[in-house]
Amino acid sequence: MARGQYSSGSGFAAVFLLMLAIGFVITYIWWIVGAASLVGLFFVGRALVRHAEERRELAAAREEELTLRADRHMRWTLAGDSRAVYGPDGASATHAVSPTPALPGSDEDPDDETLAVAVMARTADELAALVKEKPSGWTWALFASVLAQRRNAVLPRLRDSELGFSPTSATYVYTGAELSRILFGYVDEMLSTARQIDGFMAAPAFMATLNPGGEHSGDAEAIQHVANRLMDYHDRLLELSERCRSVSPPSYYADVVAECARVINRLLQGYRDFISELVDVVEALPKFLRHADGDVHLGSLALDLDIEGVSHLMKRLDAISR
Repeated sequence: MARGQYSSGSGFAAVFLLMLAIGFVITYIWWIVGAASLVGLFFVGRALVRHAEERRELAAAREEELTLRADRHMRWTLAGDSRAVYGPDGASATHAVSPTPALPGSDEDPDDETLAVAVMARTADELAALVKEKPSGWTWALFASVLAQRRNAVLPRLRDSELGFSPTSATYVYTGAELSRILFGYVDEMLSTARQIDGFMAAPAFMATLNPGGEHSGDAEAIQHVANRLMDYHDRLLELSERCRSVSPPSYYADVVAECARVINRLLQGYRDFISELVDVVEALPKFLRHADGDVHLGSLALDLDIEGVSHLMKRLDAISR
């Protein structure tokens, strides 16, 4: 009997509280609607601000890309490079029909003059000669030569990275959570390395080393040191690519590993493009400097560390971590 009375009392209390809540909602309905609207507007506004910020960042990146492309086209035009007219693809086709004329200063050039202009050094002996003779433009030639030699030494490994080749020695993982933890670590290391490269190249000492201010001045040892340190970062990214590609997950996660490898390889591709363009500039120095009067402005060269795709990869890793 006491138990029934307790249940009846509880039911009455529940009904009373429900009626009280309904009365509260009816009394303050417009306050509740207003508060809900404000909360909704806050989240909508935050989404719009984030979208606008993303659009600004994208516009800035496009503007920077257009500037670099314009500078590259200007260099091709000054050097008489056929890519300035036909583009990279068209120039390779026209070159087979009409070879590029010999550079001034070469053995084939009838208008050879006495000005010594630096060329790319392919060997250690040529590097030593470049440092000893210090021809016009030697600082950039030395810098580019060290970068190219370091890159050429690891070309087979770079090709494997571009191909997404998986080595035979693998690190086996068996769960999505374990795979997510490993790849999250690789992505974080990649982003950290990219920030270090940005800071390294933004340091005043970096450009001061490459632009000493005098035609024959400059510290050859410092230039080689800077070039080697820049390529040390390159090798870190290459090793990171190899570690990523050595991960062997269950087959239904294989595409996640492949996506991670592609994201890391984009940074290596940025290095490859930067070195190739720098080599192009050095090889065109005879045309730039032979008849130059004063300083020659060749526009900007940039090491583009493209991290496009990181956000999508992070979302996938977050999804498989659960």
